[in-house]
Amino acid sequence: MQSVSPGLLKRRFLPSPIRLLGWGTAAVGLCCLAFVTWFWVSHDLASHWTSTDIHNYILTGLRLNAGHPFYGYGPGDEHILLADPGTDYPIYSPPLIGVLFRLVVLLPANGLYIWWLTMDLLEIVAVIVLVRRATLVAGLVLVPLSLSIGCAMQYGNADCLLVAGLLLAWWWMVRGHDNWAAVAISVLASLKLTPVILVWWLVVTGRRRAAAIAVCCGVALAIVAMAGSEPLIFVKFYEVTTANLATSYGLQTPSAWARAIGVPVEIAAWMPRMILLGGAVLMWVARKRPALAWVIGALLMWLGSPVADLQTPALALVALAPLAWQMTRSQGANQSEAGADRTPERRDLDALAPTQPVGRVGTPAPSGPGAQATP
Repeated sequence: MQSVSPGLLKRRFLPSPIRLLGWGTAAVGLCCLAFVTWFWVSHDLASHWTSTDIHNYILTGLRLNAGHPFYGYGPGDEHILLADPGTDYPIYSPPLIGVLFRLVVLLPANGLYIWWLTMDLLEIVAVIVLVRRATLVAGLVLVPLSLSIGCAMQYGNADCLLVAGLLLAWWWMVRGHDNWAAVAISVLASLKLTPVILVWWLVVTGRRRAAAIAVCCGVALAIVAMAGSEPLIFVKFYEVTTANLATSYGLQTPSAWARAIGVPVEIAAWMPRMILLGGAVLMWVARKRPALAWVIGALLMWLGSPVADLQTPALALVALAPLAWQMTRSQGANQSEAGADRTPERRDLDALAPTQPVGRVGTPAPSGPGAQATP
């Protein structure tokens, strides 16, 4: 019987110190998230249910079904409890989410529990996948972000859908399905505006066909939103967005941090716009490194938002996608440098072309029954 050396057994069955560190860090991060989620649900949810995001979504669907304004109030409408001194609009999101909730409120209990459980499950799946694929970094990130992630899950915020959907979009792009990823980005940006920055990512990294698909899909969804609400709804949405940019009173925005250290309100209000512009330039500078440009875009969804609240930093989980599924240099080059000269059909054929195994350097490996490569 052939003996097995103790060193080989150790390498096979004992995890490395780095892996042990990753598992330990992930365990700490998951425990923090579990505690925060339990605390939010058991101590805060019952007393503040009417101030949650899902409650706002439901009221929007009910207003539309009653023929009342999307970004305003009609007779007898319940007013939203504002947590900050910003603009007095019942909702800041694009019109499509209200049209979606016209259908959701037809479900039992106005679809409250179905939507809430769906958002929570999507966030949990996203966290588990990131911990499985990028254990150490995900564990480190979960510790400071556990408060935001737990808040997003408690409120049933659509950011849970954004995190899971954008991780899926990156996974599709790593596997060459840029068009599907573009559709996902467009749908998510039609529900919450912040992912629109990733359309710019498609442009700067050379995925112009996918960017065009995203724009066309967005136009189609805008028509659906107008048909489900009112023809000039996007004029009102523009007014809401510019008003939010002018005040930037979100509790987790750079503007709020600047005001806290004494920066004048007029200057602090410009910070989201400055960050968005500077981040877009950085994405263009990093266009030949798609993973880095993606990380910048993912962080801009939080740092460039004028209405970022306690749950918004959870969007930073999207920045871990390149660590979970690495995009090779050839994939980035195929899109950003050679993509203009190669049709999608040509890229598909190249991806299917087998790689010839080699024995010695530059020498094809022998084939046939019993053939062995030269050591």
